[in-house]
Amino acid sequence: MSKLAQVVVEDARDEKLQEAEFDGDKLYLKKKKEDEIRTRLEEFARELSELKKLRGDGN
Repeated sequence: MSKLAQVVVEDARDEKLQEAEFDGDKLYLKKKKEDEIRTRLEEFARELSELKKLRGDGN
């Protein structure tokens, strides 16, 4: 009986570990996507600023 309990505990532990790894992966991918978006927005803002300067529109 104790062997069965050990297997159940090990399976639950392995499942929790896999969930934690999956959450870590999701968090990494989310952060990476946010960084990509931030970079694209900064690039867009620079381009917009340059266009405004070229047009003489300081607003």
